[in-house]
Amino acid sequence: MQLLTTHQQLQRLVQLGITTDSTNVQRDEETIETIGYYKLKEFAMPFNINSDTQDGNNLNFDGVSMKQLVSRYFQDKNLRVNVLHAIESIEVKLQNQVASLLGERYEAFGYLNFANWCNRDKFKRFEIEKFQVSFKQRLLKKVKKSQLPDMQYDHNLSEDGFPTVWLMIDTLTFGETVKLLEHMSKNNLRHIAASFNCTPSQLLSWLACLNLVRNVCCHNSDLLDIKFKTKPMVPTNYAEKLYCISHGRYTDKIAIAIFLIQQLMLSVNPNYDFGAIEQALYNIIGQDDKLAHSLGFSDYKSILTLHVSSNRRKHQRSSGHKHRKKLK
Repeated sequence: MQLLTTHQQLQRLVQLGITTDSTNVQRDEETIETIGYYKLKEFAMPFNINSDTQDGNNLNFDGVSMKQLVSRYFQDKNLRVNVLHAIESIEVKLQNQVASLLGERYEAFGYLNFANWCNRDKFKRFEIEKFQVSFKQRLLKKVKKSQLPDMQYDHNLSEDGFPTVWLMIDTLTFGETVKLLEHMSKNNLRHIAASFNCTPSQLLSWLACLNLVRNVCCHNSDLLDIKFKTKPMVPTNYAEKLYCISHGRYTDKIAIAIFLIQQLMLSVNPNYDFGAIEQALYNIIGQDDKLAHSLGFSDYKSILTLHVSSNRRKHQRSSGHKHRKKLK
């Protein structure tokens, strides 16, 4: 593969159908150096009108401008930052619920015997043992690397060096916590699901979706154009706000994840301020229903169902935010 200069990369984007301003070539080249050729190309993919892309040589971005791509990139970044903030709030409650349940029912180190709390009807004995060994191996490595002061105290560790359940939970990633839930007994899982006012199957479906979204946010990927291969269960109270592909078949786009966050947040912090997420979406969608459909919303007004705190609503009424005026 030939190494292209920044100028050649810009020319290549133009060849693919991206329009530029001839008076701002230097600015566009600096943009490529800052954001990256492939990242800009990634955000242009939704505008490709050629279905026969083969190895990527037949792409046609149909006149989308460099300015549009840069704007889309930064609006996506704003959305990612705020979505991640919301998911982390859900993650904190989830981990506290898991630790509290395992601690109360099996005491400080009872979680180390996975047969105590795992679903022995769903998983065979050797599967549980295999999961337990793998989990413990990773946990010991995390204990050695941990900077938590309490992780260094002998009274917080078992004779084999494993931490109490309340310290263990702080070492887990969101995905690892979801993995624990997937292995929990029906009774244990029902208890956790009840704290989020949903069924066990809903909780596992929703958390799997949010784990993927969280990973996208953390790795600077394109969140706006995400498509879920496995669509999560649709919360019935938000179904009418989602784009319906056909009878009973709803979108697989980012909109469903946004409403899942809102649904779960009702049990975490019902006064959570969704204003920044709403603003980022409005900056992308405006009052264009076609753009709303492309992100999985039933129409552009659907983003107004995102709850914001009463204080923010009061502030918006008094300050008359521009986008609120537009949407009236």
